[in-house]
Amino acid sequence: PVLSVNKDKEVGNHIGVTPANIPEVLKRQSKDAIVPNNGDNLLNAGLDVYPTNRKVVAKEEEVPQPPTPNARLLLHKESPDTKVAPQKFAGDIRESNKENRQKKHSQRGSKQPYSVHIPQFYFPWGKPGAGPELEAILQRVAQEFGAFEGGKAYKQQMAAITKACGFPLYWKILLFRAAGGTKDGCITYQSLSVLLKKLFQTCHDDASKFMKMACKTQTTSLEFEDFEPLVQDVVETHPGLTFLQDAPEFHSRYVTTVISRIYFCVNRSWSGRITLPELRKANFLQTLRRLEDEEDINQVKDYFSYEHFYVIYCKFWELDKDHDLYIDKNDLARHNDHALNSKLIERVFSGAVTRGSDFQEGKMSYKEFVWFLLAEEDKKHPTSIEYWFRCMDLDGDGAISMYEMEYFHEEQMNKMETLGIERLPFEDTVCQMIDMVCPKSEGKITLGDLKACKMTNIFFDTFFNLDKFLEHEQRDPFANARDPNCEPTEDSDWNRYAEEEYNILVADEGNADMEEGNYEDDFEPEDEEELMREEMLRLGETNIPSRTITPGQSHTDDNIYDFSNTNLGY
Repeated sequence: PVLSVNKDKEVGNHIGVTPANIPEVLKRQSKDAIVPNNGDNLLNAGLDVYPTNRKVVAKEEEVPQPPTPNARLLLHKESPDTKVAPQKFAGDIRESNKENRQKKHSQRGSKQPYSVHIPQFYFPWGKPGAGPELEAILQRVAQEFGAFEGGKAYKQQMAAITKACGFPLYWKILLFRAAGGTKDGCITYQSLSVLLKKLFQTCHDDASKFMKMACKTQTTSLEFEDFEPLVQDVVETHPGLTFLQDAPEFHSRYVTTVISRIYFCVNRSWSGRITLPELRKANFLQTLRRLEDEEDINQVKDYFSYEHFYVIYCKFWELDKDHDLYIDKNDLARHNDHALNSKLIERVFSGAVTRGSDFQEGKMSYKEFVWFLLAEEDKKHPTSIEYWFRCMDLDGDGAISMYEMEYFHEEQMNKMETLGIERLPFEDTVCQMIDMVCPKSEGKITLGDLKACKMTNIFFDTFFNLDKFLEHEQRDPFANARDPNCEPTEDSDWNRYAEEEYNILVADEGNADMEEGNYEDDFEPEDEEELMREEMLRLGETNIPSRTITPGQSHTDDNIYDFSNTNLGY
């Protein structure tokens, strides 16, 4: 309700308010009323205030207006003209503010919310695109199943079905197992069509499809065991490995070697599980597709080369004296004619570079040896740099300090003194390494510094491998730059090492076979006389020369228990 001052005295007397007694009325109504700053604010609140010495003019009743934004603050200040305001007017102000807020809120709610459409930019299972038509694939698969007896396909018949699906040939065992072949021994068109529909609806690139089929469980990463059926199928069906069919005892060794090499190159997180991003970044799927077109398995140097497996396994076999597929510190110390630093061997067996359930205190498994040999012979590989950095970072602070470099350098100098070679001062070695690596921080070398360096093999060999360190010292680093006929090769250090070692192993094996097959030195005159006597007896001749008996020998034939002759050869 609005209170206004009317000229009519009856109205004023009716409400008990006259222009002369407004202050007294206000005082009587409320002692704790809110005091406005001036009369203008009360006008805004719906109350006309006139001084007692002014003429009262009739004014029509007005609709109250909402208070100004500063009304609440101004109402707390006293006015010289009006000292007290009625409490009910303060309530009216609060009520009108509440209505005003509700009105604004309703107006905001009635408006359409402003939204911006952001297209999806993250596709964990591949970006959908114009892929192969599923219906066409299902038709081709149905035709292949129609040619099989009973509409069932067995493992030996999966090659044609895999190609009809548009997958690489050596995905066939994964497709067979994912469609239920392991449980029933065969698959049908119905089971395979369900799998294909699910794959093409949720997976939109080769990596995601491979992941879905290879994982045994509903996980998004691949474990070591997930690759075993795939590599075993390569062993059994690739034309370049047919000679292994007669040596099944080597199947598991080859499978373990290949999978260990896959993890060495693909599993950049060292987690023991290959994730989908890691699979996309690596060249494993491209290499697996290449197997389909390459009959010579040794030409596929990444992962599957049998020559590389032969080199790795022979190196391990030489160290594993008891052949239990585990070696200890003493066995590893014999590697490469005791060229390795003994303190490095301690770090390798400390668990700094081992992971998973295969770790045993003081033991190195065959899988771990594969990683060791790959890292030792190719120190420029990213995983190799991380491998040796972990060994050299004694305190695990993420940097190689001067103390840690001196720790390994001292062992190298002791071995040089044993060989009669003059020691190199540690200060000279450190200055050379700092100039070569160019670290960003003074006094320490980080993993990023080593990965940015192009000569990490020289850095690690300086502290770990004495033979290679001396070889680097004697080699001219600018020889290749001055040689116009020297062309840069794309082969890695590991590929060159494996090729050289394989040729050496084959040559040694060939020499051993020649020595075993050369019987000329063992052919003695007595054997020739015996052959002549047998030939004369066969021809029926009677004049047969007597056998020459060497002193101390008996002329009895083969039977050492024939005592008919008194001469026993003594």
